[in-house]
Amino acid sequence: MDFTIIDYYGPQKSRCGYCKGVKCSISSGMHAYTMTPKDYQDLIDRGWRRSGHYCYKQDNTKTCCPSYTIKCDVLNFKMSKSHKKIIKRMNRFLRDGKRDKNEEVIANVANSKTDGDNIEDGSNIIGDCSIRDEVQAPNIPLKDVNVEAFAKANEKDILNEEGRCQPSCETNSMGTNNNKTKMKETPDSSKKSTDYVNPPCKKAKQMRLERKLAKQAAKGLPTVVECKGPKNQEKSLKEFLNASNPDDKHKLKFKVIHVKSEDFFKTLPISYALYKKYQTRIHNDPPNEEQEYLDFLQRSPLKLSKPSDGPSSGYGSFHQQYYLDDQLIAVAVIDILPYCVSSVYFFYDPDYSFLSLGTYSSLREIELVQDLARTVPALKYYYMGFYIHSCPKMRYKGKLSSSYLLCPEAYTWHPLTDEIRLKLDTCKYQRFNEDPNAKDDNEFKDSDMDLVLLMIDQRTYVKYRQYREITGTDDRDLIFEYGKLVGKPLAHRMLYVKM
Repeated sequence: MDFTIIDYYGPQKSRCGYCKGVKCSISSGMHAYTMTPKDYQDLIDRGWRRSGHYCYKQDNTKTCCPSYTIKCDVLNFKMSKSHKKIIKRMNRFLRDGKRDKNEEVIANVANSKTDGDNIEDGSNIIGDCSIRDEVQAPNIPLKDVNVEAFAKANEKDILNEEGRCQPSCETNSMGTNNNKTKMKETPDSSKKSTDYVNPPCKKAKQMRLERKLAKQAAKGLPTVVECKGPKNQEKSLKEFLNASNPDDKHKLKFKVIHVKSEDFFKTLPISYALYKKYQTRIHNDPPNEEQEYLDFLQRSPLKLSKPSDGPSSGYGSFHQQYYLDDQLIAVAVIDILPYCVSSVYFFYDPDYSFLSLGTYSSLREIELVQDLARTVPALKYYYMGFYIHSCPKMRYKGKLSSSYLLCPEAYTWHPLTDEIRLKLDTCKYQRFNEDPNAKDDNEFKDSDMDLVLLMIDQRTYVKYRQYREITGTDDRDLIFEYGKLVGKPLAHRMLYVKM
């Protein structure tokens, strides 16, 4: 049976990768030994984010650079002029292999600066944060947790416990629940998911066409009507991105591979070499050892899950590889979850900076979510990690249309408008939900303590009330703090290691 095992570390102070301040980034963190995609989806909807196996949540009221979870509703996404320009540049290069002088300038700037946000068309902004900018896991020894042994010893118990313990038991593994906090996010959130998928009815148009054909037939005229598309109909993102021709000089191919698959390890030498090249030339960082690369961008607590009603890829952690002809030129590290594709990291070959691969990759990831939503309607969001308004290098994320920020108090979603930007200009910490009475629907309270699940040895987990009786230990303050941060359903569902 699927389950999540974590060890909560409490609050941490660390160097800030954005303002470069020392010991001014304040967050709470935990190590995830194993985690279900559903649990991670619920965590990121409460402001958490993972870096490898380390999961953290910024204390936005105290930290130097408040970080707000940001997502894009891909079914309502509209391309900007700069997006179309970047796609056309790529398509032109694929068609004839040429680049103009302006593109040479873009490449030179991108190869000499890490702040790609200064490039006018946003050429390489996504992915241009060093891995060292991420919150780093504290140097705390990991506990000896044998996940497989625990699963074997507790399979039947967890099966029985799941329906009884989980407050969200009415929610299936797809995460298609009716949580009120999620339904507040858009004016049209009351629409069924299929409203976005099914094309509009064309009955009236068809009837007009039939009448026209009947009149032509009555006059003895040929009943062939020139097929014209709707006037001024804008091309879709997919049409823009996939405008290739068989006689193009170059072919751009994509491959999505799971991080524990045979294909991943077969291509590890070339992906690691590409990462080192990106790291040294774009960020001027010393090259990481292969082990460090694996720790941050391959190792993941997310278990591959393939429910029958999920995407064909399954849920979990993946690399989306970009091949120009047969050369690997970019890698997007992504998590595919019940409601979204979450962008983890992106790196590329600096020799192709003129193609604006950072922004191009975000458009490809939006297209990926749009494709997934056709078969899994609930999976319709693109999560871009954190929006840090006080960091100019990160503001590009708010430029995608249909973007929403997570309220750090009520955990409701709110459109990123100019009004919100002005508020953030005034004060970097904001509660986006203007209703003072709106509260966290999954708020953890004192009365919820007794049902928190705790793992006390390699074979046994108990509820908090039993833990106190068995161990004679209280740990109430730390466990209550943990419950407040993850919320009631997760505190009653995840296993907190107390060995």
